[in-house]
Amino acid sequence: MLALSTKSLPVSILLADDDAQLATFLSKSLETAGYSVHTALDEESVLNELKRQNYQLIILDLNFGRTDGLSLLERLRAQGLDTPVMVLSARNQVTDRIESLNLGADDYVTKPFSFQELAARANALLRRKTDPALSILRVEDLEIDPATRKTHRGQREIKLSPKEFDLLALLMRHAGNTVPRHELLRECWGQEGGGDSNLVDVYVNYLRRKVDSPQDEKLIHTIRGEGYRMGKPASPQKAASVDDRSEVVRSLSSHSYPSTAAAESSSAAESASANATVSRTSLPGLVHSVAHDLAQPLTSMRCFLEVLALDKNLPSTHASDLKVIEQQADRAIALTKGISALVRELVPSGEPWIPLDQLWNDVLNDFSVLTNSGMLSVERLWDSSLDVTSSPILRQILILLVSKLTGRNNCPLLLTVSAELSNGRCRMQFAWKATGAGAVPIPDARTVLAKDLPGLHQMAEALGGEFSAPEHQTEVLLVVPAALPAPGGKGDIVQ
Repeated sequence: MLALSTKSLPVSILLADDDAQLATFLSKSLETAGYSVHTALDEESVLNELKRQNYQLIILDLNFGRTDGLSLLERLRAQGLDTPVMVLSARNQVTDRIESLNLGADDYVTKPFSFQELAARANALLRRKTDPALSILRVEDLEIDPATRKTHRGQREIKLSPKEFDLLALLMRHAGNTVPRHELLRECWGQEGGGDSNLVDVYVNYLRRKVDSPQDEKLIHTIRGEGYRMGKPASPQKAASVDDRSEVVRSLSSHSYPSTAAAESSSAAESASANATVSRTSLPGLVHSVAHDLAQPLTSMRCFLEVLALDKNLPSTHASDLKVIEQQADRAIALTKGISALVRELVPSGEPWIPLDQLWNDVLNDFSVLTNSGMLSVERLWDSSLDVTSSPILRQILILLVSKLTGRNNCPLLLTVSAELSNGRCRMQFAWKATGAGAVPIPDARTVLAKDLPGLHQMAEALGGEFSAPEHQTEVLLVVPAALPAPGGKGDIVQ
């Protein structure tokens, strides 16, 4: 597990994510890595937390709140917030990254992500964005500076012993939350539960005399039978209100779906036209939304498996099983990305041709979880100057092929794509095989594609090309229009 290299007070992180389960898991994992984390499940909680105390890093889910995380980010930056912000998002298009960075994000991490990568990028971001003002702990008008070990309440400086300072800093790191006595005893005195808990009570009383003077608002609270809390209770997380649910219902009802009465009074042609309009506008967006939602629990599961596998005490047989489950989670995540990509509205580029390299980079971006985990390796064999038709249909064919290979094979694959120019057309051959130890037989092309073959033939024909899948072979051939080579010879072979 990647942990903080410093032995100073833990870095405070505000995690803004309205997926409660994922937020809870990430919070626990980050705390295990040495961070102090507070979770906010709605926009109001984020704003209240930032008023209540300083945070050194904000991790913000882009799909957050009733609008989205970008609106909140833009609002915070407009208010002058300088705290580094790391954005988490299932959106992996370059335009999404650019928009987030332009609105004030300091880093952009796409889901699904490796937890170790998340922790490493948080460390790197904190190193780059070190601001002495952010290290100051604040609760109401009480401030402590861990660097100088000075404490102030308002304009009044408070003199504390080293142990009193450590105890106050620990309480302030967890401001709004109850810190159990045994945790205070362990962190400040290095004693486990069998120690003298009266030691904590004695030092808390010392702090009260110095921090909570009679004319000041009381900040140190005793939670009977549990421990102590600094400041007001942290903002409670709200369940979806009736008003929230009503707004969703109103939003859905605003879509124009053909009613029974309208169908009875309309001609068949009008009904068909209405259905086509819904299919063209509403349904792709809904499918994309559901695919995004499906990716959320799968991301949680993958992160959980990854962190669990880092347990050094885990038996080797269990670690091997976890690796297999993690690979299957990667497949499921990739398939949701494929579903979303297939229904994504694509605007024609305006150019008739696109470099084959660029097209494949765009396609594989949707399957990065597979290429990063080793479940899919792609070998490219073609001239780097090769340009093919920019029609969105070609991109959909490639996404469908990779999706079907992912869905019908449960072992790591090597996909070799070779392409050559012939008479103004590009002949692309796709061949695949299992990789790794104990590679197993894999289904042939006709088994993988099955009922999708007629659709692939139609899509290829719409491009002015052709598609074929030989019997009993793990390969297919796709022929599409291509640009004639420019004078001056061929480029380098891509491998």
